[in-house]
Amino acid sequence: MSLKILGGRLRGKTLVTPNVETTRPTLAILRKAVFDIVQMQIEEAHVLDLYAGSGAIGFEALSRGAVAATFVETNPRAFGCIKKNMQALGVEKESTLVSYDAPLFLKKLSKAKASFDLIYVDPPYALGTRLNLLNEILVFIDTHLLLKEGGTLFLEEGAPAKLRPSDQKLESLYFVNSRTFSQSTLHQFQRSNH
Repeated sequence: MSLKILGGRLRGKTLVTPNVETTRPTLAILRKAVFDIVQMQIEEAHVLDLYAGSGAIGFEALSRGAVAATFVETNPRAFGCIKKNMQALGVEKESTLVSYDAPLFLKKLSKAKASFDLIYVDPPYALGTRLNLLNEILVFIDTHLLLKEGGTLFLEEGAPAKLRPSDQKLESLYFVNSRTFSQSTLHQFQRSNH
């Protein structure tokens, strides 16, 4: 299956996607919704694409003016696809690709005092459901200030959603909304400017 970049300087370029059961490309309608929401923030942004799959979210961000994207993916075939896409798009300089367990990598980023303008988290749906993983990641990003002030966090999971964002007691983030697109639910959080 091939995906195309929807907007920006790389618009129309095709991405190779991994043919593995655990990885499903983020729907074009969902990607469009994400970048419509962050269009005023994406210029010069630092982006973290967790469970990156083909890297579609990170590459879309770079195409639209982000200065750096970090792709985190442990599946070897997906990792290989991201690498190929980086080379084909000529964005190796702006891209960092790591094969690392996502929750552990967040700890590493926190120790390094890293922070991002946009974080997109899209674990394999089965994994997200089974391990209460999204909740764990949400709480970690919230308490370790991995999102810059004014930054946006998206969590994607299978619909119907298991995560109940409005039940969360968050410190630095606030819940914006949840939207369902076909079989996917997208939760949006913002870090307030104060």
